Amino acid sequence: MLKTRIDQSGGSVSLAIEGEMIIDHAEELKRFFLGALEGRRSVELNMAGVSKVDIFGLQLLCSAHRYAGKADKELTLIGQQPEALRDAIVMAGYGCTAPCSAEKTCHWNKK
Repeated sequence: MLKTRIDQSGGSVSLAIEGEMIIDHAEELKRFFLGALEGRRSVELNMAGVSKVDIFGLQLLCSAHRYAGKADKELTLIGQQPEALRDAIVMAGYGCTAPCSAEKTCHWNKK
């Protein structure tokens, strides 16, 4: 199951994802990220309620972040990173060791 939410208060936009960021929800997550970034300069993402993440969920998150950077926007993770996300990052080998176009703001970069 997947629940997504967009909260707008004042000039800020906050996104929340709860449940499973897995291939079964890939299309829904893609639409969620693209829709949230459309027409906005800065977006915060809270993933504290995420219970499961697979490689497709990680790639969608990374793609949304890179898309935001190329469009001169910001996508920032806020709140507690759930254990499911941390485990998926390690298992997928996403600990940033090589530079990419989003190196300075990469969510995986531990430098």
